[in-house]
Formats: sequence, C-alpha cells, structure tokens
Amino acid sequence: MAKNLLILIIAAYMVVMTPILTYAQVIHEVRSGDSLTKISKQYKIDRAELSKLNGLAKNSQLVLGQAMLIPGSTYFVQAGDSIWAIANRHAISEETLMRQNHLKSRVIAPGQKLSIPSPPKMNVWTGTYFVPKDKNANAWMLNNYKKTLSSIFVFEYRSDEQGNIIETPENQAHKIAWKENLSPYATITNLSEKGFDPNLTHRLISTPWLRKKLVNNIYSLLDSHDYKGIVVDFEQVKTQDRENLNLFIKELAAKLHPTGMEVMMAVPPKEGDRMPSYSTAYDYRTLGKYLDKMFLMTYDWHWPGGPSGPIAPIDRVKATLDYAVSVVDRSKLMLGIPQYAYDWVIGSNKRSGSAYSTQHAIDLYTGYQSPVHYDENAAAPSFRYVDNKGKLHEVWFEDPRSLLVKLRVIRQYGLAGMGCWHLGLTMPQTEEMILDEFNVQ
Repeated sequence: MAKNLLILIIAAYMVVMTPILTYAQVIHEVRSGDSLTKISKQYKIDRAELSKLNGLAKNSQLVLGQAMLIPGSTYFVQAGDSIWAIANRHAISEETLMRQNHLKSRVIAPGQKLSIPSPPKMNVWTGTYFVPKDKNANAWMLNNYKKTLSSIFVFEYRSDEQGNIIETPENQAHKIAWKENLSPYATITNLSEKGFDPNLTHRLISTPWLRKKLVNNIYSLLDSHDYKGIVVDFEQVKTQDRENLNLFIKELAAKLHPTGMEVMMAVPPKEGDRMPSYSTAYDYRTLGKYLDKMFLMTYDWHWPGGPSGPIAPIDRVKATLDYAVSVVDRSKLMLGIPQYAYDWVIGSNKRSGSAYSTQHAIDLYTGYQSPVHYDENAAAPSFRYVDNKGKLHEVWFEDPRSLLVKLRVIRQYGLAGMGCWHLGLTMPQTEEMILDEFNVQ
C-alpha cells in the first residue's frame, strides 16, 4: 500500500513496542539543557517510563527540537514559549488555552504551569495494513495493538492476467484477528513483477468476462478464508479506465453486499474531480456510492524518487478532505496517516531516497545528535545528518506534534476514522495518542 515499492523495505526496520497505557497528551519540545532526568523530575514521571513512551534508550541524549510526549495534562512553560506556540503544538486555539487556564493576558513565565485541555473522545473506526509474518509473530502483533484497532487489512493478494487470485502466506492472520475481535479484510493490489501495473488493471477491468471472473474469485477468496471484506488497492490506474473502474467496484459491491461482505478502496489524494489529472481515473463521487469505506492515501506528496520534503503536508491533506467530503459521505471516509520516514541523500544532482520505520528515524536523530526542525506550515518534522561516507541526508517523518494535528483533523471533518501503512511501523507514542483522543469501535 504505497506509491512506490521502495516502501516495502520498511518491514526490515520494523520495531515492535508494547504500548504503555498512560494516555498522554502534553507535548514538550526539547530545549538547550534538557535531559531525560531533568524532564522526568519536572513532570514527576519515572525516567524509564518516559524513555519507553518516547522510543528512547534509557541513556539517550535528547536533541534540540525533539518532541516528547508527557503523561497527564500539566505543561511547564519553557523559556521562549508563547501562548501561540504552546497552543499550536497541542492543536488547540490560543483562546481555548487561555480560557482553560483563566488567563487574562498572553504574558507567561518560564516554570508556569498550564493545563492542556483535551476534547471529549470521539468514536472512530480504525484499520491498518498488516504484512503477515509467522503465526507467533502475527499473534503477538495483533494482541499488543488490538486496543487501537477495529480491523486489519492483510497485505496482499494479487491477480494474474487471467483473473486468478494469487495466494499470500498469511499464516492464519485472519483467524487470529477474529479471536482478537478484529475484522480481517483481504487486500488485493495490481502489483506485478513490474510494480503497480496499470496495464494489468486495464486488462482485468476493461474485459467484461475477466472483470466478472475477478469479481467471482474475490468473493470465493473472502468466503473460503472467512474475511469480512476486500480492500482494493489498484494504483496508477489509467485515465481511460475511469468508467471501467467504476463498473468494477459497482459489480464487486453487488456481488459482496448481499452476503454481508464489505468493499473498501484505497484512493490517491485529489483536490478536485480531475485534480491532479493523473488521478482522474478515481471518480470519488461514483465510487463513494458503492464503497463501504474509502481509504484516502493522504501522503507521499514527497517520495523517495523525487525531491525531499514533507510526506503529508497538512495544507494538502486538508485540501483533499475539502474535496472528498463534498462528494462522499463523511461516514465512509478514512484518513490515511503515514507512519514511516523517508530518508533522502541530498547535496548532489541526483537525489535518492529510502523508507523505514518512524522508530528508526528516532534512533538516527538521537544517534547523530541531529536537531529536529518543525515546519509549522506543513506540520511536519525533519532533520539532517551526515553518514559515515560523508553523504548528507535529509529525513522527514511523523512525531507527536504532526500526528496530533492529523488526529484533530479527523474530528474537525467528522470522518469515519483512520488507517495507516502498516502495523508495527508506528512510533511508540501513536497508540497512547489514539487512545487519548478516540473510542476505537
């Protein structure tokens, strides 16, 4: 589930961490002189707990600009803070922060305590792509993350040119999911040896008998494997296949819905029916009529094959949502949240990038002691480092500040929920923030 197959290397860096159920929502931005010991004493939290919550080794040295999640609702004002900066970091308005603390003035002092308000919890439906491992690893993963999940999307099944489904070794992932009260969905892609293959998609959905065969084979897969439904992840579909894609989803829904099976689809971000033009094939309005849920891939505005930059700049995310909610029922829309980092080698004519887990990004900036910079306009953090070969790298990723903004956007737009690529890549703070913001259905 990605724009580029490079993302599949993420699995090699997967770091699985058991969530700490502290339900934190205070974000402390590291300044000069900060340390784990100093922050843990100030906030009266065990140092080991603080380290684990933030994905840090016990003796990690903090870096300037790093965002630390703190249990509780009390924030200590730091030198250089302002009402605007504190409110913005916590995705609330200045007025809300001042009202919560009965402030008559915007003048604040270092060491002053402020109460950070949290809105009432919202009910959401969540799903995440799940790349199966062996049976024991599958069981461990699903058990440890089940509190933040409604479902999993087993990645991935694909079709050959004759409409036959190619099996994936999912090692009882669907059975384990049902035992954990999670609804398992099968993901079908248009991947071939060429990557995401628009020619394969064209053949399958433009040929009536092949389209019918694929629909029937999807039904048989779900029925035989006891899946709740299907997630269609056909990427880079040709403009000429717009009506064919609509027809495929319509016929698939007609086949699955009478038996209680569901149809979901991952779609690229759009800001208008034909904006951008290369995504014209994805007719949000028509597809939304037949889909049970639409997963908006609101990420990859910058990717490893292009110039470096924020993966999911918030202005582009909101522009996508503005269009989506104008043509699709909000109760069907899921916000796709990137839970990975992109690392570009820069400083030469040709830039190249790679993908890995957010936890690996944390390990890198603490290891290299690289200051973290936060782009307020994009609501995205980044850092730079020089590797052992002397090459300059630029890394964009997600941290508590950028994640909180996206979680509040779900509330702002009244969406059904969210999902991400993929389970196990999340930063350790993710689970705590989701549980603090939402009631996961």
